[in-house]
Amino acid sequence: MKKFSVILMILSIMSVMSCENSKKSEAADKGAAESAVAAAPKKKVIVARVKVKEGQEAAFIAVASPLVEATRKEPGCLFYTLYQSPMDSKSFIFYEEYKDQAAFDSHSNSDHFNTFAGALGGILDGDLVIDQF
Repeated sequence: MKKFSVILMILSIMSVMSCENSKKSEAADKGAAESAVAAAPKKKVIVARVKVKEGQEAAFIAVASPLVEATRKEPGCLFYTLYQSPMDSKSFIFYEEYKDQAAFDSHSNSDHFNTFAGALGGILDGDLVIDQF
């Protein structure tokens, strides 16, 4: 019986050590992930959701197309595209990536962006929903 108790004690100690090592490993993994996020370049990502009024899809695309073409030529633009929902033709999203905040700020102050913003009157069905990452 004494031998059995010793074996149980050893197994218990090994289990505790295994849990502690697992917790240390999880903490190290979490720290590494946080460091990777902190060390990642400060790229700016924008997802802008747009809903247009019934029958205004073609007008919106006509206004947005020059914006897309000009933005893709900006030096800080990494990726810029416009998608139209296949389920709801009145729903669009802009997916945008810039090398940093300064590149995004430059885009936001560009002539082509201001021209686009000024041409939206009567086309949109509600406010743009803009998520920044």
